[in-house]
Amino acid sequence: MIIPESSISQRTLFIGDIHGCAREFEQLLSELQFRKSSDLLYLTGDAFTRGPDPAGVWTLIRDTDAKMVLGNHDYRLPDRLRQHMSGTPVSKHWADHLKTLEALAPVADALIPWLESLTLWIDEPDFLLVHAGINPEKGLEGTTTDEFLVIRTWPPVEGIVGPRWHDAYDPTGKLVIFGHDAPGGLVIKRRDDGSPYVIGLDSGCIYGGQLSGYVLEEDRVVQVESSHPRSERPNNH
Repeated sequence: MIIPESSISQRTLFIGDIHGCAREFEQLLSELQFRKSSDLLYLTGDAFTRGPDPAGVWTLIRDTDAKMVLGNHDYRLPDRLRQHMSGTPVSKHWADHLKTLEALAPVADALIPWLESLTLWIDEPDFLLVHAGINPEKGLEGTTTDEFLVIRTWPPVEGIVGPRWHDAYDPTGKLVIFGHDAPGGLVIKRRDDGSPYVIGLDSGCIYGGQLSGYVLEEDRVVQVESSHPRSERPNNH
């Protein structure tokens, strides 16, 4: 439930990869006491695919005026939606997303241009929001599209096992908030003074973990438990 508008101090809220879990999204908004009149809501991307209610997620995004960075699952979703709506069979690679495409088809006219307006990063004075991460050696300006969408390990390796990109990130840099890395779970790294410089919010809700949120001004993490059974996370997540 979204709490009615009221005049309170503005907060900056972040929510990790939702993946079609509208029920948990709504629960987390309630736990965060989200107020549309005074709160800014940011999402780490990958809001729709895999989960049971992508259309419900879209309704909540519109209701909250949430901003989002482009996730790897969002990157090709507009083209897949157009393909599905034209009657062209989706590729085998996207066969597991057919239910997502069917659910989103009725809202595609509004959703497709919104998805195509998303950026790979949102850079504000107090934080940098990305989906997967940044190149820890070259920084924001030197990060490729592929790295924004899928980077995990550093140095890069095949698969998902290895030191993470944020292990090599300079703690004196701007706070980076990201998602994507469900196998890595919730990540909070702090400087010597206790302030965070890396926050990872993909805690695997769609795989039976949690949906995680973060309140910037309060330096506070809020989580709700998933309603899904525990399952393995695919290597291409």
